[in-house]
Amino acid sequence: MMISFVVLVVSSVVLYIMPPGRDAYWTQWRFWGLDKDQWDAVHTVGGFAFLIFGILHLFVFNWKTFWNYVVSKLRKTMNRKVEVALAVVLNVLLVAVCVADWFPSSTVMGWMTSIKESWVGPRQRAPYGHAEAETLETVALRSNIDLEAALKGLAEQGLTIDPTKTVEFIATQNGKTPAEFFELLAPYARTPQGGKSAALGIGEGTAKPGVQQGGGWGRRTVADVAREAGLEVKAALEKLKANGIEAKADSTLRDLSGKFGRTPTEIATIIRD
Repeated sequence: MMISFVVLVVSSVVLYIMPPGRDAYWTQWRFWGLDKDQWDAVHTVGGFAFLIFGILHLFVFNWKTFWNYVVSKLRKTMNRKVEVALAVVLNVLLVAVCVADWFPSSTVMGWMTSIKESWVGPRQRAPYGHAEAETLETVALRSNIDLEAALKGLAEQGLTIDPTKTVEFIATQNGKTPAEFFELLAPYARTPQGGKSAALGIGEGTAKPGVQQGGGWGRRTVADVAREAGLEVKAALEKLKANGIEAKADSTLRDLSGKFGRTPTEIATIIRD
C-alpha cells in the first residue's frame, strides 16, 4: 500500500503540471521519459492498485482490529459533538469552495493552469485541437496552407511527405514533432490582405499568434494574458474597458465571461488583438 501510494502521489503531481492534451500530443511532451498517455496509465492503474491493496488490507487481514478501533473511537467521539460538527462543516465548506471556484481553490487551480500553459509557447501550439491526428491535406485546408507549394518545398529539403497520412505520422517519419513539422509549413501559409495569416497567426514582423478555441483561457487572469501578449496590464485593462468590460488585473476570464456575456476566448482576443 505504501509503495502504491507513493506512485499515486508522484503521478498526481505530474498530472497537475502536465500540459493540456492539445499541447502534449502536438509537441510530443515527455517527463522522465514518459509521455502523457503513459503518465495517465500509471496514475489510473496505480489508483486501482492502491484501492485493491487497501481493500485486501482492510477486509482480509485487519477487519477485526479495524472494527474494534472504530467502535472504541466512536464511544469517545460521542462526547465530542462540537468537534464532530466542526469536521462535517469544514468538509462541506471545502466542497462548496471547490464548486464555486472560491479562494483557495481558485488559486490552486489557477497555479495549475499557469504551469500547464508554461510548457509550450504560443507559436508552438497546434492550429486547433488534436490537429496531429488529422491528415496533412485536412490540416492544410483548415490552416489555409498552399499544400502544393509546401509539398514541393519540403521535398527539396529532403522530407518524405504523403499528404494522405496524419501530421503525427509524417512528423515522426521525418524525425520531428508535429509542432516542428508545422513550423516548416508556416512559410507556405496563404497570406490575406494585411500581411497576416488568419489560420497560423503568422504575419510580417512581430504579429502575435491568434487566439485558439479551447486554450484554457477561462482560468487565466487578465494579467496572465497581457503578459503572454507582451502588453502592460494597464493597456490590457484599457482595451477591455473600451469594449465595455470592467476588469481588474487578477480577474479571471471565466468570471468576466459570466459578468459580461463574452466567451473567455473573445475576451482573450480583445486583449491580444
